[in-house]
Amino acid sequence: MIIYHDTSYVKPSNAKWIAKGYAMEDIYSLRLQFLYTEAQQEENRMAHAAGIRDTVQLRQAAEHRNAVMAPIMAAIAHNFICYGYTEEGPAPYLSNGWEVYFWCNNFSNTAHGCGLSGRDYSYFTLTFNERQTVIQHRELCDRLLEFLDTHFKNHPNLHVAVQYSTWYDTKKIERDARKMQYLLDGRRHTHGGKEGRFFLENGDLLFRPKYAKRTVYRVDRADILTICWELGLIADNCSEDSHSAFAEINHATTLLPYEKYGSPHQIQLTVTSYVGGNLAIQMVAWEDGYPEPWASLTVNLDGKRQKDCAFIDTNGDPDFPVWLIRNGLAIPTGVLQRSGFCEYPEYRFRADRLQELDPNGYASYLASQQSGKSA
Repeated sequence: MIIYHDTSYVKPSNAKWIAKGYAMEDIYSLRLQFLYTEAQQEENRMAHAAGIRDTVQLRQAAEHRNAVMAPIMAAIAHNFICYGYTEEGPAPYLSNGWEVYFWCNNFSNTAHGCGLSGRDYSYFTLTFNERQTVIQHRELCDRLLEFLDTHFKNHPNLHVAVQYSTWYDTKKIERDARKMQYLLDGRRHTHGGKEGRFFLENGDLLFRPKYAKRTVYRVDRADILTICWELGLIADNCSEDSHSAFAEINHATTLLPYEKYGSPHQIQLTVTSYVGGNLAIQMVAWEDGYPEPWASLTVNLDGKRQKDCAFIDTNGDPDFPVWLIRNGLAIPTGVLQRSGFCEYPEYRFRADRLQELDPNGYASYLASQQSGKSA
């Protein structure tokens, strides 16, 4: 008898889950098979080369393999609780009352044309009951291998393969993923080969690819943990309560609607100044409750501008002037200035509106204006 340990169905990444306590090495099944010895294989090759193997001999060979292996399965069924070996099951299938599920092939598939029918025991599997625990699987495997070693150790044709799998603690994965998903909320990342951003909605972590307006994907619980591990994030200080502070900042921000690309966007204006003190205004889009840079509303051209005046980047979006007037933000001064192939209009912004939309930024801009005059 020869015993193999088959880990071909176990992914290399499973070791990380086991090391972190989210999984355990499990045993899926035993595969028992009749295989010829090297001497027998050579004898069969010589017979085939001589052309003396006909249908009768093929049938005899199939019957021989079956006759050798059938008593082994019968002995196992006598000492272990096997579902599927007899017509009447020893316990309900959806229960932990049986130990292994028996399966073998049929002669109609393995010896087609030889006139045989019924079970072919030359290859059969014993799959462990998934409703039993990992510990029970290990103990059962040890008992089965010990039984085979005791009774069939010297069997020249018996090959036994122990097929391993991985058991995952799904409850722990679910619990910790729900706890750690707050660490990814609002974070930019490349997920599934696409750039985008994570955001929370109704207790689930979703992913929106970059530039997508309606397409979102639900992030799998296992993926949440994997991404957090890759980013070196830990769950010590993450919770829904600690996460709410950012939402309060979002709620307090004054946003202006902007229709573009067939859908409305909520825009925040941030006020700064260019080098030299000229007014600079950036547009920030709040998508799913989180800010993303949208566009520069203004453009910095040569020359010193009057207070609250700036050239509008109509090359970036020709609809900017209409949007400014509609929202009562600015009025045109009538000044145009060319830069390259583009001509930009100057607008005077309302000081009260800039103060309302970004009080800190506007105060900083005024300070830069004063320092420029002092210089």
